[in-house]
Amino acid sequence: MNLAETNLGLTDIHAHFLWGIDDGPAKPEGMYQLIRDAHSQGIVRFTATPHVRPGYRPFDAGKYRDRLHEAREFCRAQNPDMEIIAGAEVAWTYQTAYALRQRTIPTLGETDYVLLELGWDITLQEAYSAVRSVEGAGYLPVLAHVERCRCFAWAPWQALRFREKTGALFQMNADTVLRPRGLVEKYFRNLMIRERAIDVVASDAHGGAGRPVNLRRAYNWLLAHTDQEYAGLLTCFSYE
Repeated sequence: MNLAETNLGLTDIHAHFLWGIDDGPAKPEGMYQLIRDAHSQGIVRFTATPHVRPGYRPFDAGKYRDRLHEAREFCRAQNPDMEIIAGAEVAWTYQTAYALRQRTIPTLGETDYVLLELGWDITLQEAYSAVRSVEGAGYLPVLAHVERCRCFAWAPWQALRFREKTGALFQMNADTVLRPRGLVEKYFRNLMIRERAIDVVASDAHGGAGRPVNLRRAYNWLLAHTDQEYAGLLTCFSYE
């Protein structure tokens, strides 16, 4: 079964394709190529999520808006059936909740969803504190590449309990779905997907051969290993 047979339009909520802003493409052509790649895979909503680190690195809102406009203009001309969505991958710092309250950083699709990046070495207690502070500011965290957090990957039962207690959503990278790194990550992937405890899969594309847009391949893997309903839920995130 392929995308054409299911009439699905995929949504990628995590991608670094705006050029010259973070560790994504350095030049416009790199951005255009990532957009072309996404469109060729059946992605109809492609979310720009440059790195934002409140309190540590100034966020250039003007440059962000310019690059977002440029990406949207390219889409209108080349891929009019594809939508470029605003967003950011927001690192957890002690300034994050304040920045969200001040509305100085982008949220996913200008909604209450925030793509929140926790450090790989964050403790479980710190993770609870981070999520609760973001929720206290009025937002719903979507934890970026949750499999990278050691407190979750090495103790999946803690991840399951954390998700249930906080209501945070879990995002897993498509590359982890396709090629988990080591036995710990493979076990975490298998258990979390079996328990339907992953809420969204996204590419986290940055460009180049090492970090491509690969959401369609992940969708096809999910079809083969879960079911069509869950595969669709994981790759067709709704901002409503």
